[in-house]
Amino acid sequence: MHLSLADFHPAADGETLDTAVLQYAMDQIAAAGGGRLTVPAGRYRSGCLNLPSDFELHLEAGAVLIASQRLADYQPFQALSSAEKSHNVLLYALGQRNLTISGTGRIDGDGEAWFAAGRDEQGYRLPRADRPRIIVFEDCEQVRLEDVTIVQAPMWTVHLVSCRHVHIDHLTIDNAMTMPNTDALDIDSCEAVFVSNCYLSAADDAICIKTTHKPAALRRPARQITITNCQLRSYSCAFKIGTETWDDVEDVTVTGCTIFDSNRAVGILSRDGGTLRRLLFSQLTFVCHYAPPCHWGKADPLFISVRSRRPDIMPGRVEQVQFSNVVGVAEGAINLHAARPGDIRDVLIASVQLRQTLSHDSAQGQYDIRPPCNPDAPTGMGLDNAYKLDPRTGEAYGVERYPDGLPALFARGVENLRWHHLAVERPEPLPPGWHAELFDVD
Repeated sequence: MHLSLADFHPAADGETLDTAVLQYAMDQIAAAGGGRLTVPAGRYRSGCLNLPSDFELHLEAGAVLIASQRLADYQPFQALSSAEKSHNVLLYALGQRNLTISGTGRIDGDGEAWFAAGRDEQGYRLPRADRPRIIVFEDCEQVRLEDVTIVQAPMWTVHLVSCRHVHIDHLTIDNAMTMPNTDALDIDSCEAVFVSNCYLSAADDAICIKTTHKPAALRRPARQITITNCQLRSYSCAFKIGTETWDDVEDVTVTGCTIFDSNRAVGILSRDGGTLRRLLFSQLTFVCHYAPPCHWGKADPLFISVRSRRPDIMPGRVEQVQFSNVVGVAEGAINLHAARPGDIRDVLIASVQLRQTLSHDSAQGQYDIRPPCNPDAPTGMGLDNAYKLDPRTGEAYGVERYPDGLPALFARGVENLRWHHLAVERPEPLPPGWHAELFDVD
């Protein structure tokens, strides 16, 4: 079945709620065994929508689906998974098959409505509670996201939870760079995922692979994930694995991506017990600079961190990692840090060109291994730990200074670290506070 939303006479004025009309059209298609709903040009304000199997939501050019500003409009369908304790979502599916969102239209999260206008001293804009994610698909198969643009998400933008056989192509996500926790793409406990030709820009992570703490029926590893030919921008981490790692992450390939105007380029962070293994990164370019201190990271081009954030939970190992044919500019250093020796192992850095540049930001010479565990809030999971000040340093717990100044490569607790054809260009003469040697490895 192929229906047009125009046949159902929506208001399409961007103010009147069109949720009921949209859901009725979707239900008609579901009752007929599946099909396509075309949304023509217009502005459609909506609360939560429940998507069925064998369904395509096609947004034509000029069509804009706008997230409601009212929490009550998200109550009919609540996600099983949470993000910052919120279960609200605009487009939701649970246990469905053959789902597609396509077209050259837009989805507008109306993010400004969910955040304070001003920033605090760390550059953080205080959000409203329970703000919604834009797309959450849980335990779904054969998912496709193609050509659509999503802007101004108030929370995680696309959250795929325990899905299989996912294809994402030419997706654009362009979120405000002042809104925290607005990850562009979160791939959570998914299997067989292919992402290509996307533009993903967000204040928080652009792409994040994770295995969150979720209901038992949704617990599974993340594996067989390929990212290629994407443009990524983030004031947190452009491509990240972790920090939520309750189950394993394995067989991830990232190739041919451009990382620009970002804080941390590639980050691999183990905190919660899952093992991260067989992670391959190649043909990447990056530009890394310091971001406001509310964002984790210190302009690190390549970063691996294994440490506890709760004293009763040991982090899983990170192993079999390869970076090759990587070129870029950074104000920070390559940083590999395991609190327990051997928790990072078998890392190869090959054919990497790094140009380190001088910054007048006071953060130069620091490294950042948040989220930590601190004695004041040992069960905080990083949410309340990562912004408390350590009286020893005057910085947030987990922010430290390089012991002998800024190197090009800093490694602690890494077993079988190898590098070759690692070329580094640094300012001459060497600025104050920089390590006289390129490599600080212990």
